[in-house]
Amino acid sequence: MDRMDDEQLRKRKKTVNTLIGILRVAFQIAWENGKTDSERAWRCLRRIPAVDRPRVLHLSRVECRELLANCRPDLARLVLGALYTGCRVTELINMRCEDVGRDGYGVYVSPSKSFRPRFVFLPDEGMAWFLDLIKNRKPKDSVFMRDDGKPWYGNQKHLFKAAIRNTGLPDEFTFHGLRHTYASQLIQSGATVYAVGDQLGHADPAQVLRTYGHLAPQMREAEVRQRFTVVSSENDEIAQARYEELTRWRDSLHGGHWREYAKIVDVWDPERSLEWKRAPRAIPPYR
Repeated sequence: MDRMDDEQLRKRKKTVNTLIGILRVAFQIAWENGKTDSERAWRCLRRIPAVDRPRVLHLSRVECRELLANCRPDLARLVLGALYTGCRVTELINMRCEDVGRDGYGVYVSPSKSFRPRFVFLPDEGMAWFLDLIKNRKPKDSVFMRDDGKPWYGNQKHLFKAAIRNTGLPDEFTFHGLRHTYASQLIQSGATVYAVGDQLGHADPAQVLRTYGHLAPQMREAEVRQRFTVVSSENDEIAQARYEELTRWRDSLHGGHWREYAKIVDVWDPERSLEWKRAPRAIPPYR
């Protein structure tokens, strides 16, 4: 254990907790079926505390575009599918053309890890892209195929690793990180944990909070900066005049590294609001 880094130790602890959970259920069933006379065996078996860690390794939109540029065409389609849906790689590989547009404006995802099917809604650009991808293809055809006509079966891993290295991204970033990128972007843009949880297929929204809770301070900051009604017009004008200075100072926080202090894109767009002149003034969008 002394030779493990924090992430390796976290994964080992999480595996132990999974096994403990299975043992607890086994002992409980044994007690319920009269195989043992005491509940002590499963009540005293406890999980290791505090092993969950927020997902901090996700990509910005600029990094996503750079990654796509370094992927070969068939891999780029798989990566783009993950960025549009937040699906696991196995879910994408198993997706059929008939699943696109089934039951709504998005894609149907067959049961996998959670053993529950779900429907993932898509943005307009994602819906148009998926419809073009399956055009003139048979309903049972796989949505994502290699350029040689063969299905993906795990051979995307070494290709994705090569694309990560060529893009200059952290070597520990895996394909599953695209799922975290999807969720992180939605949360930072103001989506509720319930909506994100449903999109990802999580039964409990608390899992979204545990996984992406580190983004909450950034969301709260964005809400305060956008929604706060002006108290002093004089101070507001001073703040507007010092916008560049405030932005530089804000960029320097937490070492100026966006992965530690997630980049916030303000959702308030004055050009789209008919009430702009009567609405509270907001700090211009952070870039």
